[in-house]
Amino acid sequence: MFMQPEDPHGLKSQLTKRPLVLFGMGGMGGKIKAFCEENNIPIACFVDNNTEKQESGQSGGKVLSPQEMKETYPNANILISSAIFFDEIKKQLEFLGFPEDQILSYTLFIPDEITWLDLEKKANWARMRIRVKNISEWIDENDRSVVDYGAGEMFLKNLIHTTSPGGVQYYPIDYIRRSEETILCDLNARKFPRIYADVAVLSGILEFLTTIESLLRHVCATTGHKIILSYITLEKFPNLDGRRASAYVNNFTEQKIIDLLAQNGFILKAAHPDPSHDINTLFLFEKVSP
Repeated sequence: MFMQPEDPHGLKSQLTKRPLVLFGMGGMGGKIKAFCEENNIPIACFVDNNTEKQESGQSGGKVLSPQEMKETYPNANILISSAIFFDEIKKQLEFLGFPEDQILSYTLFIPDEITWLDLEKKANWARMRIRVKNISEWIDENDRSVVDYGAGEMFLKNLIHTTSPGGVQYYPIDYIRRSEETILCDLNARKFPRIYADVAVLSGILEFLTTIESLLRHVCATTGHKIILSYITLEKFPNLDGRRASAYVNNFTEQKIIDLLAQNGFILKAAHPDPSHDINTLFLFEKVSP
């Protein structure tokens, strides 16, 4: 999740009006903790529903249960760092008697607009390598050509050439030129490349596209064997504010993805959680035989 407060000084003033409690120490919680440390904003305590797990985690400070926090810091501002569980935690805090004006959101740290270049600066390439390694395992010796939509650093290229000794024709598509091979394309402008291949890969890009349905129809029409994609479905990440804060511009369910591909000649053959990101899902679709 991208973090860049619009008004850091104003945010600091807001966060220091009362004792500050941080609820949740996931990835966003770690970023918020670092921001507070850099800006000399004291955190009174950390809160989690699983205090045993969090004591050995990354908080580096005192961890309380929500009930313990209520008894110790009844007048604190509680900053919820989790986008996925935000609504659930907010209801829990309200049940404990915290008024709405003491419950703060991680969205205070998110800019109103997030651009592709913003995302580029914060890209987690190590995580992407893990995902692409798993995707490559669905590409075999019968697949002689691959279109890689949102190719990024082109991790996939070396993996498929390694697994296919005879070589594979590889077409990397991206919005910026990262190498001489890159095929420039703005997928949000609906200017899709007319490249026909055995396999199409769409990893880590669909959430950020306003053209997801038309792109997938195009991909189905130009792919001969398999479509491999990753997507964070609405079931796995239902909080709409959290999706917007992550720069996601669409909210598809798993069934919507499956139905859209089925309507265009591809059926689901396999799906499993992304080992690099537990709320992400990897999907393998294969073309229906005539």
